[in-house]
Amino acid sequence: MHIIIIILQIVVGIFFLMTGVKILSGTMSQEFERLGYPKIFNQITGIFEFVGGLALLIGIFFVPSALFGSILLGCTMFVAALSLIFNKDFPFTKALPALILFLLNVVVFWYYI
Repeated sequence: MHIIIIILQIVVGIFFLMTGVKILSGTMSQEFERLGYPKIFNQITGIFEFVGGLALLIGIFFVPSALFGSILLGCTMFVAALSLIFNKDFPFTKALPALILFLLNVVVFWYYI
């Protein structure tokens, strides 16, 4: 089971490093505007995703980092999913990736506690 969790941390960690950079670069700013969030929210989310992804990768060697990263990313994805679910302009299926990423972070957290 431990090897599966490590692989999960690597895949999810790299994914969030990449999406964090993408968000910070401003290429997703229109998505945040469509949800009605201020511009600063774009930067905050990008930082959360980048730091969380890095924490998951460091967490392979230092468990408290994995716990921190999984909490940060899990909460971020939970809020993202709720934002999409309760926005009438988006279909429910648009929230599924955020829900899946939330659950993957719950798995990492649950494993280490």
